[in-house]
Amino acid sequence: MGTLVAEVAALGLAVAFTSPVSVVTVIVLLSMPSGRRRALAFVIGWLIAIAAIGAIAIFVLHGQDFGSKNSTPSRAASALEILLGSLLLVWAVMAYRRRKPAKEGVSEPKWLSRVEGTHWLLAVAVGAIMLSYALSLAAASEILKANVSSLDSAVAIVVFSLTSIVTVAAPIVVAVAAPERSAQRLAAWKAWLLGNSRTVVLVVLMVVAALLIVRGISDLV
Repeated sequence: MGTLVAEVAALGLAVAFTSPVSVVTVIVLLSMPSGRRRALAFVIGWLIAIAAIGAIAIFVLHGQDFGSKNSTPSRAASALEILLGSLLLVWAVMAYRRRKPAKEGVSEPKWLSRVEGTHWLLAVAVGAIMLSYALSLAAASEILKANVSSLDSAVAIVVFSLTSIVTVAAPIVVAVAAPERSAQRLAAWKAWLLGNSRTVVLVVLMVVAALLIVRGISDLV
């Protein structure tokens, strides 16, 4: 169980640190009317999406023979990891080769400005959509292959959920803990993320994708 917790925590952190656009989205939401409510709704939508994946893993797929490397479910889970890793790797390499030099004053995504005039519940849907599903499915695959109890699977999902929101929840924590200084600090975060994070994210994604491929091949062999 300890190994599983470490693995899902690492995947959760990978989700957290490869989601700069999500962090920027939360920062922008905080600057809108009912900002904290909108930002919290975004995080809740993110967690609902993870909960849905976890529910499928626990209540639909749990109990099948994922523990044996030679079983069909286990081999399917390993093949899924290889597929997800390959897709992530190809996309990250292509995006890295097409990247442009970092520039100061990069504007935020235009669609974010349209959220301001909508109901704050829309932020729930935005949060659910912006979750990294490839890494989340990889975490679910690891949980299934660990062949642990439903309770342990639920604990692993909670660990993954909490680690995945480390970065997206940070702006909310700053806004609540130091409201008088949060605007300037969050503006600096947003500017840095918009201008500098793409290369770092792509490199991290390439590393994570390669590890998923290696892990999946190892389990198949």
